[in-house]
Amino acid sequence: MMTEEEKWHFDLFGYIVLKEAIPTKDVQRMVELANQWQALPDSQLSTPLRSYRDPVDYPDLPRSIVNAHYGDAVFQRLALNGEIMRCVLHLTGNCPKLLAVSLTQNTKESDEVGFHGGFDGGWRNPANDYQVADNKVFATFLNAAVSLVDVPAGSGFVCVPGSHKSHFPKPSNINIYSDPPQVVNVTPKAGDVVLFTEALCHGARRWTLETPRLTVFVRYSTSYASWSPEVQPIEEHKDKLNEDICELIQVAGFQHRKQIVNKLLTEMGADPA
Repeated sequence: MMTEEEKWHFDLFGYIVLKEAIPTKDVQRMVELANQWQALPDSQLSTPLRSYRDPVDYPDLPRSIVNAHYGDAVFQRLALNGEIMRCVLHLTGNCPKLLAVSLTQNTKESDEVGFHGGFDGGWRNPANDYQVADNKVFATFLNAAVSLVDVPAGSGFVCVPGSHKSHFPKPSNINIYSDPPQVVNVTPKAGDVVLFTEALCHGARRWTLETPRLTVFVRYSTSYASWSPEVQPIEEHKDKLNEDICELIQVAGFQHRKQIVNKLLTEMGADPA
């Protein structure tokens, strides 16, 4: 379901940009919710919404509100978005699992995010796999960075293209402000998605605009990976999720085909067999 050009680009660089993948009305709704939620302290957020790190203790960090898919159906639609899922299905061998949906705000006061992922200090997480064979690309851990605003050049997402396949540590003089070709600054528009493997060395430059950068990070893995002790769905809040999302969240056996996958494949006109 990925085009030949998309597979070529993803394999070569470690990411692709899905242009205008998110409907405008859904982008507007997520911006509305972001403005509401980000204005509240954690104590006033509806559970299980919470900050990844408490902004009171970490005031300079970009604030990331996790479990957004429990807060509104628009984030559940996002996690099952057809443009994102056609790529996620291909990249996980039709065995995906939804790991997290996080609504993140960067302001002029927020710290930059240094490089992480890739071949870090001579060590690579063996669970974060990347392979290509039989005209298919396979990645065990994916991140869909959904931009809710236009990102200007010089700010936001940066990466070391191709570093997902590197066998050597990054030189110490290469940082998030280095120039191409070593470092690329990807600047999506509102509604665009930067889909990348977490094996890619990536980070974020400091935000420079008066209005905040708003991004939803939707993370997926292969369905048989456990990744976190906080296995979802969260039982006491399970009623806030639709059945498709509940199944997508669940761990499954190796190469087990989930019903939601068959449903998506049928909707996309692909053979679910």
